[in-house]
Amino acid sequence: MPAEVGERAPGFALPADSWEREVSLEEALERGPVVLFFYPGDWSSVCTDQLDEVQERLSEFSRRGAGVLAISVDSPWSHRAWAEARGITFPLLSDFHREVVRAYGVLNEQGFAERAYFVVDREGRIRARRVERTPRDRPPLERVLEDLDGAL
Repeated sequence: MPAEVGERAPGFALPADSWEREVSLEEALERGPVVLFFYPGDWSSVCTDQLDEVQERLSEFSRRGAGVLAISVDSPWSHRAWAEARGITFPLLSDFHREVVRAYGVLNEQGFAERAYFVVDREGRIRARRVERTPRDRPPLERVLEDLDGAL
């Protein structure tokens, strides 16, 4: 069952740029609301364009007191290499075992994450959710920021 607006966001702790360094939703929420971006995979053109735009506008999330986490099923090694190549400074998290994408209801039948985002408020409740129709579609960042503003 997918995680829905109004429900408590499923908690997690996932590896970031190594198997030893984990980032948890609970820790991120201590600093404020969080936007979770789920994406199909590192190195693809649409994912690159999407996360490059998020990086370019990261200050707009920070100004709202919000954190950004991005999740795919790629390995931490892939995330580290991709982040270094693209200059991505927010955490890219590895859901290698596909537990979190299942918990949020965004596991594609081919085994990768759907392109989606969730706005989670400071109390851990999902305030907005959007899942794109195809992996080629990406959410307009203005819409993400509007949904974030609605959660503040």
